[in-house]
Amino acid sequence: MRQQSPTPIVLDASVLLNFVKIGCIELLGQLGSSVVVLDQVLDEVRRPEQREAVEGVVKAGILDLQSVRDPVEVVLFANLRADGRLGAGECAVLAVALNRNWVAGLQDRRARVEGQRRRKDLALCQTEDLVLRLIQSGHLTLSEADGFLAEWAANHRFRSRLTSFREMNPHR
Repeated sequence: MRQQSPTPIVLDASVLLNFVKIGCIELLGQLGSSVVVLDQVLDEVRRPEQREAVEGVVKAGILDLQSVRDPVEVVLFANLRADGRLGAGECAVLAVALNRNWVAGLQDRRARVEGQRRRKDLALCQTEDLVLRLIQSGHLTLSEADGFLAEWAANHRFRSRLTSFREMNPHR
């Protein structure tokens, strides 16, 4: 098994909330990389129970709460927001990932396209990619991961392009 990259992953609200909604946010701490949530993303988590879950894993040191403060990131954030097509959290994730050369955890297709338009080699991941990493590292079974797909589809309005993680991980 190949070693996971220590490059930090900065998550948007959609990816973050996909884990919160199924009660598995703690699994993000098993990815082998620092997982960062930005203030602008936390501001998008409005349901009290979801916000409490996120703040709990931040306090536990599982997620790292940071801000867009670097002047380069602030300008990039403002430019992305001025377009009006992306939310504040997605713009913040792109500004940080582009400036710091981090992995951008984005579910939104427009945000992903914009990130790659700005830098072709921008590392991107989605919810499914993070679950695959957890399978490959032995923190989840394929059956558990497929259960996540079913739970998301049935109860949380998240429809993956996958019907099973076997499609991404054929060797297991």
